[in-house]
Amino acid sequence: MGRPIPFLAPLLAGLLLVLPTAGDVAADAEAAKRWKTWRKDLEHLYEVIEKPATLKQIFKAKGIAWKKVRKEADKRFKAEAAAAKKRKKGDRRADELAFLGVLRYVIAQLRDSHAYVSAGEEVNKAWWDAQPKTCDAGIELQPGTHGTILVANTFAARNADSPLYQRGVRHEHTRVESINGMPAAKYLEALTKTKWEDEGWQSTRARAFSDACNGLKVTEDEPLEFVFQTLDASDKALDNYLELAPSKRAKAFKRFRWKKKKVKLRVGECQQARNPRNFTFMHLPRRKLEKTSTKDVWYTKLPSGVGYVYYGKVSMASRDGLTEACDALADCPGMILDLRWNGGGGDGNVQMFDKKKGAWKKPLAVVIGPRSFSAAETEIWMLQQMRDGKRVNARFFGRTTAGSSGDKIRFKLPSGFAEGRFVHRHWHGGRSRIEGHGLEPDEEVLQDIVELTRGIDSCISAAERWIAGQ
Repeated sequence: MGRPIPFLAPLLAGLLLVLPTAGDVAADAEAAKRWKTWRKDLEHLYEVIEKPATLKQIFKAKGIAWKKVRKEADKRFKAEAAAAKKRKKGDRRADELAFLGVLRYVIAQLRDSHAYVSAGEEVNKAWWDAQPKTCDAGIELQPGTHGTILVANTFAARNADSPLYQRGVRHEHTRVESINGMPAAKYLEALTKTKWEDEGWQSTRARAFSDACNGLKVTEDEPLEFVFQTLDASDKALDNYLELAPSKRAKAFKRFRWKKKKVKLRVGECQQARNPRNFTFMHLPRRKLEKTSTKDVWYTKLPSGVGYVYYGKVSMASRDGLTEACDALADCPGMILDLRWNGGGGDGNVQMFDKKKGAWKKPLAVVIGPRSFSAAETEIWMLQQMRDGKRVNARFFGRTTAGSSGDKIRFKLPSGFAEGRFVHRHWHGGRSRIEGHGLEPDEEVLQDIVELTRGIDSCISAAERWIAGQ
């Protein structure tokens, strides 16, 4: 046999490098099998979602075009499966993250604050590690009277002040004029639209708006530029304003002067961990409240003589706490029950306010808002039914609740890759819609910045006025 032609040697070597090995072929076959299995998983998820007839009510209430969701999910699945074929050696983790992304899209489009999908600890961690890094801006906002967006809180890092707090941004007398050059209200509405229509995961637009107010992020590519306005008024001007009836304050409000402060937040300043949120607009720090046998129920007697109860979680323990609070406030002319930060839980507790069964027979002002969530909404609904049945003299103040308190379905994909849950019914007791709607107060109350500056919680103040008139 003759010698090989010299110029063919490097060519043959190159061919050997690009030819698939047996291991590559096996890995590709395994990947193809994986995606075939996942296709069946996706179809199974569709079937689970479509099975309950009551889910159609939720689709209609939330404006979900389910056929479009399926079509888009199928398109994404096909694109990811095609991309997987181009990856060398069948990258299993990349495949898993791609399929999890499809599943998350489907579940997110249910616009359900209770929904989740989990693919196991390792895959979940890899998913979040792969997401763009963002830092919390360390600020909580809330709509106020006269069309204002108020600074409700500036979060502090562990053992350190937040960057905004360090720069003199306080919640007592500050509103936001603009964010990144856009009027604050319009910026938050645009962010709400993104959270509601694109990201999903929220049961109502109101809940999505609340998340927009409480979840401003700073990224490497986009710092946040705020223009704050600080109230610049004499004590006399503030007192004159507060003496006016709420319906007559708008004209006086326009005459106030404001000082502007521009603050630009960059990602390097916002690496701090967040502490739990404080009581938004609540000027009753826990050190001034009496603790019951559970950390989720606190109480005090306000200067007006009205009883106040903070009810933070629904549980068997909090039932005992509410009983203790009712006993301690028995001589008060009425009670304010604050559920604005109650995130739910389990077991009902409010039967104690039923005149026919419970110990509390005096006026009850219930304060609610978009952070009233899940089982807390069930409690509020029960109180409203009792009110309508003349079994409790109650009135509801604040803002509409989260709209997320329905019956839940749990699912597990046939392959075992992922599991999760979603809500399938939005009617409570066959009469009142909660999921995708929320429970409305009898009297909507937004925080007044002048009252806030004077340490007055507008919701509590409105509730006290009502109790005084009973």
